[in-house]
Amino acid sequence: MTQSLEDACRAACLALGVDYKAVPEDGQFHTADLTDDHKGKNDGRIKIFSDRQGGIVWNHKSGEKKSFFLNSEPGKPAQPIDRKRIKREQSKRKAEEAARQDKAARRALAIWQAATPAPIDHPYLIRKQVKPHGLRCGQWQRVITVDDGQRKTLTIDNALLLPLFNESGEIRSLQAIFPEKHQIIDRDKDFLPSGGLAGLFWWIGAKTDTVLICEGFATAATLHEETGHRVYMAFTANNLLAVGRIVREKLPKAEIIFCADNDTQTPGNPGLTKAEEAAIEVDGLIAVPPIYGDFNDLAIYLKGNTDDQ
Repeated sequence: MTQSLEDACRAACLALGVDYKAVPEDGQFHTADLTDDHKGKNDGRIKIFSDRQGGIVWNHKSGEKKSFFLNSEPGKPAQPIDRKRIKREQSKRKAEEAARQDKAARRALAIWQAATPAPIDHPYLIRKQVKPHGLRCGQWQRVITVDDGQRKTLTIDNALLLPLFNESGEIRSLQAIFPEKHQIIDRDKDFLPSGGLAGLFWWIGAKTDTVLICEGFATAATLHEETGHRVYMAFTANNLLAVGRIVREKLPKAEIIFCADNDTQTPGNPGLTKAEEAAIEVDGLIAVPPIYGDFNDLAIYLKGNTDDQ
C-alpha cells in the first residue's frame, strides 16, 4: 500500500508535534510551528527532498528528527531499485543521527559533571516557588544563525541544568532553564542540540507505589512537594507515552497518574490529549488542573488567592 508524499510528511509531523504545512520541494529546511507551542515561534522544520521521494521533519525545540520516505507515486507500486535506494538512505540517515546523538550525550555528561548544585534563590525557582531537587547550574551555549547567515554562539550564564536519562540510566541530553526569557531565541528553556528526546526522562523523589508523570520541571517539583510521590518528567506532551511505557515496564505494579498540562488555549489541547492517550496505553490514570496551565500554575494561583484573603 502506498501513500502520498503529503500523507507521509503529515505522519512524521504528527509524530514529532510539528504543525504540518506545505513547503517547497527544494531540499531545504523550512520553518513551521510546534503543536504544543505558541504560534509564530517557528521551532519546527520541514524539508522535502528535491527528488520528491521523502524528507525530514525536525522539532528544533526538542532536537528530535524524523525521516519519511515515499516508495512511489500514489497508486503505483514501487520498483525494487527504489526500495533498495530508499533503504540505503534510511540506514545512512539513521547511522548519522545515532552518531550525532552519541556525540551530544558525551557533551551532556561533560556539562553536567562540570556544573554546580543549583541555588535555592535562582530567579526561576523563586518565580515558580519550588525547590531545586537536584538541579545543577552552569553556563549554556547555543549556536544560532543570524540574519546575515553567519553562525553565532550565544552564551547564557546561570542556567539551570536538567539531565535527560534513557531507560538504561545513561545521561543522553540536557535541558537548560534560563533565569529569564532570552531575547534572541525568545524562550527561557532550551534542549541540547541533537540530544534527542523520545523516551528520555528525569525524575524527582524516591520510589513510591504511586508515581506521577508530567511534562516540565516546575510541575514535577510542585507535584512532589505536595504529594511526596515520585514524579517523572517527560518534558513534552509528545513524550508522555514513551516515558509511560518505560515506567510501566520498570514498575509493573505501580499506580501511574499522568498529570496533564491543560492547554485549553492551544487547538486540540495537546497536553491533555496526549496524556489521555498515554494513560489508556499503559493502564494509567489522568489528573488535570481546573485552570489553563499546569499544576505549578494552579499552585501559584491558589496561593495567591489564599494570600489575598
